[in-house]
Amino acid sequence: MQVESLVSDSGRSLTWKGSVWARIPGGRHSYWMVVAAAAAITGLIVAAVVGLADSGSSLGKRTSVVVATQAIAAGERVDETNTEVRQYPALSLPDGSVAALGGGEVASAGLYVGDVVTTARLGGLQIGDRTEVAIPAHTALPSLTTGDLVDVLVTLAVSDELGSQNGATLIVATAAIVTHTAVDAITIAVTDQELLPVVSAVIQGTITLALVERR
Repeated sequence: MQVESLVSDSGRSLTWKGSVWARIPGGRHSYWMVVAAAAAITGLIVAAVVGLADSGSSLGKRTSVVVATQAIAAGERVDETNTEVRQYPALSLPDGSVAALGGGEVASAGLYVGDVVTTARLGGLQIGDRTEVAIPAHTALPSLTTGDLVDVLVTLAVSDELGSQNGATLIVATAAIVTHTAVDAITIAVTDQELLPVVSAVIQGTITLALVERR
């Protein structure tokens, strides 16, 4: 696009108003119309920003809820060391948001930093330093519920000197905590000393869970 020179034939530089606005239909009247339009647009932008700032009020009254301040694994305690109370608009909160902890709560599912604590995320079992192991459902499983304590027995095939196959049954874990039940497996929490024997038993033998205490 060719730019016209702003220098007149007499060598004098044209003023800004004399060069640009003189070429717009309406001259100075158009100038003030543009200024008015710009002011109106600015007003709309300011109104939009203010509206965004006030939009929180449309989400309801700010409500106190418990929020995780660090990652919390299932089975860990949920208390003041890993949570804090914050305020959020009520309509932005998930169902079952917890406003305060009563003490002794345990996570039933993992929580990430910033997650709002809900009743669905609580009610887990405190398993401490235990490790969870899934026992396949094709083994001998009694009717169990979360919180039950079970002994874990394994039956191994042992050959005698004559080559006959006999079954030897051993206890590889005692008072293991049932942490989850499903159609295809039962999940139990065992101590560090019991972990390897239980895993080896699942791989090499036939597992039986014996209910020792109903919670």
